[in-house]
Parts: sequence; structure tokens; C-alpha cells
Amino acid sequence: MLVSWSKARYWLQTLSVGFEGGLMLGSYGLVMLLVYSYLAGTDRASLVLLVVYWALRFPILGQRLMLLSRAFPNAMNRVRRLLDVIGDIKDPPVRPEAPVQEPVVPADAASGVSIVMEKVRVKGGGHTILDKVSLNIAPGEHVAVVGVSGAGKSTLVGLLLGWLRPARGEIKVDGQVLDQAAVERLRRTTAWVDPAISLWNQSLIDNLRYGNDGAHGWSLSGALKGAEMLDILEALPDGLQTSLGEGGGLVSGGQGQRVRLARAMLRSGVRLAILDEPFRGLDRDRRARLLAESRRLWADITLLCVTHDVEHTQEFDRVLVIENGRILENGPPKELLANKESRYAVLLRADQENRTLLWGGGRWRHWWLSDGQLVERPAPKPVETPVAEPAAGGLELVG
Repeated sequence: MLVSWSKARYWLQTLSVGFEGGLMLGSYGLVMLLVYSYLAGTDRASLVLLVVYWALRFPILGQRLMLLSRAFPNAMNRVRRLLDVIGDIKDPPVRPEAPVQEPVVPADAASGVSIVMEKVRVKGGGHTILDKVSLNIAPGEHVAVVGVSGAGKSTLVGLLLGWLRPARGEIKVDGQVLDQAAVERLRRTTAWVDPAISLWNQSLIDNLRYGNDGAHGWSLSGALKGAEMLDILEALPDGLQTSLGEGGGLVSGGQGQRVRLARAMLRSGVRLAILDEPFRGLDRDRRARLLAESRRLWADITLLCVTHDVEHTQEFDRVLVIENGRILENGPPKELLANKESRYAVLLRADQENRTLLWGGGRWRHWWLSDGQLVERPAPKPVETPVAEPAAGGLELVG
């Protein structure tokens, strides 16, 4: 694009110079023709030549006068400022040097971060998105965030990424207030997976290495295997050198999600992993496998996972249930499930009932899409437990 722009600009400049040169020659030729016609009929040649001289000189004089009119005030302003500075010079007061505050970093740099929120309120567009959110997450803890759509789950993790600032309350990471400088430090040690993360019109390898330094947290082959990208790599015509297109348009939505996950897995020095609906567009079995692989890779660091797959959160250290911008429930999954009337238990039952209805109900028609072929299959018999979805390699449509 840069080369094309340079060529176009060079062509435009050439055309402009040629046009102006032709116009100047035509004007001078017309003047010479008028002068010659006048001289042929009169003997006052000196007066005519003087008029022609000044007619040609006036544009140049006008340009020089304009430049002088612009330069004179600027020069006077510079002189005036210089005189003001000279007149105001005084000996600077002696002040004691303030001690430099270094960020507090745990002794084990590979461990996760600690997060503390105290009565945090977040507003957007005149509405309260989060209110009275108090939270304490220990280093290395894995926390799942669940709730209905629009409850404020993504807003909660967005505070740690610096996208939003609390209108009230305080956030501390590793014991320090999360100001702008702390946000920038935290971002350098954060692995973030989200459907909104950009894919660039570059090769697959460039997209994977985007934002990563040379000391990768995982090998390239390990990231490709961990994100289940080997089938994508085999399908691409030029392998790792294949361009993904503008916005990743040459890969599917699910494939793009796996590229984003592999990019995060290559990141080094990670102390916080934020997964915000990270596997949207993938089948349920694959979502479960990738979540388990992510938790295995980042087992010793702090991990926050926002998800609607409530069933996949039962093995987390803790679950946050957010409702109407507030933390409604906060605790280990087994303790929350012990109360059958808890909001977490209700969400889990609804998730299981929906799967049973869709995949086991006789009211639905099931279509199997694989290798470009669409085939209808008979609906399985209704069962009480959730029915496993098709294995990776095909897509089943329900309607």
C-alpha cells in the first residue's frame, strides 16, 4: 500500500508540474504575441517592455511580501519570549529528592496476581453497570464469572484491562491501587482472549506472534496443539505463511477464536489470564477441551473466565454469579450447588434442560454438516441427562 501510494503521489506531482509548465509557456507565448502585435503598430517600444517587466514581476513580489508578513510577527514573538525568559531567570529552589516508589512484585514472579475490589461502582451512558462490587481473589485462583446476558460480567473484567474506570470504590492489584501506570504494568503480564480481539491482514505466524516478545511462554508447536489448530494449519494453502485476510475474514469465526487462544498461549510472563467468552463459535465438546487446556497451561496464575457454559464451571476454585450489576453469589461451586435454590444451581439446571430439549427433544430436526454435505439424522431418544454433542469434525444444526 505504501509503494502504491508513493507511485500515485509521484504521478500526481509529475502531472501537476507538467500542467503548470504548459500553462506558464502558454501565458508567456500569449504575452509575447500581444507585445509583438503592439510593437508592429507603434514606436513606443520602451514603455511596452516596462509594462511587461512589471507584469511578470508583480506575482513574485507579492509572494515575497506575504512571506515577510508571516515571518515578521513570528520573529518578534520569539525575541519577546527570549527577553521574557532572560528577565525571569532565578535560582531554582533547592528541594529534597522524592524517593522513587517501585511497584510491589511478589517474590515468585511466575505466580498470579492478587485482586481486591472494594465497593466498586461503574457507570456508562448515565446508567449504573456495576454497583457495590466487593471482591478478593487470591494469587493463582481460578474464578468463573456467570450470569445472564447484560448482567455486567464483561464490565467486571474490563476494569482490570483498563477499558473502564470505577466511578466509586477502589481496585488494588498486588496491594497497589490500579491507576493508569498500574494498568499498563498489568497489561504486560496479562493474556486476554476475547472475540473482539483483532486479527490482522497478515500471515498466520505474524498473527500468532503479534504482541509477543522473543521469549515465548510456550513453544509454537505447543500453542498450535493446545489450541487445536493443527487441522487449520493443514487446510491453509501456504501453512503458517497464509494470510488471514482483513479482520481474519479468510478463516471462520471458530477458527479465529483458536488463533486468538494460541496467540495468548505464546505470551510470556503471564500472571493474569482473562477469558471473556473465549470459545464462541465452537462446538460444546471443543469448548470444554480448550477450557481445560487453558486451565492446565495457566494452572499457577490468576485466571478469570466469563462464560455462559455453566456446566463447565463446576471444577473452578470459585464461581461469581452476577445479576443486575451486583455479585449475587460468590463461593466454590460445590457449596453453591448444595443449596438447590441458589442462583448458580438454577442457572446450571436451565443450561442442562436447554441441552436436553435441543438435542434430545422429538420436536427438533437434526442436520449433520460435514465436508460440505448436509444430511438429516433422526432425533435421538429423549434422555434425562444432557446429551453429548457431536465430536469435532462436523457441525450439527438444530431447527
